[in-house]
Amino acid sequence: MGMQFSVLASGSTGNATVVTDGDIHILIDAGLSGKKIDALLQERQLSGNNIDVILITHEHDDHIKGLGPFARKYDLPIYANENTWGKLDQQIGPIALERRKILQTGARMDMGSIRVESYGISHDAVEPVGYCFFQGEEKLSLATDLGYMSEK
Repeated sequence: MGMQFSVLASGSTGNATVVTDGDIHILIDAGLSGKKIDALLQERQLSGNNIDVILITHEHDDHIKGLGPFARKYDLPIYANENTWGKLDQQIGPIALERRKILQTGARMDMGSIRVESYGISHDAVEPVGYCFFQGEEKLSLATDLGYMSEK
């Protein structure tokens, strides 16, 4: 199948994207209501039950509005860097400790056949990141809210 992605929403009213290899479904940001995320997933023949993990780029509301309710409803792990988690705690409500995951800026991890690498970006948030997704020879880079485009 290869790696595929679908932008559920992008803009100041909310951001959410799904990256998948057909087996693993990664949600990047949850900046819409949980109900809206569910509806947009359904349009793509998916549901919250298909999502395996959520990655967060930064703590602004248009990236995390539905994060707490959506993650609790589907009992999903959430990955963000430590500084972003420091801000998320105040905004998304309780998340079980075992579902709070740290992915430091510049770190890599494997999710099924997809390798994920975070990288720092310029934006007015505590420690915003973009993500690169790798599968075989394919690479997908996702960066939102860039202050400027760096060499990285």
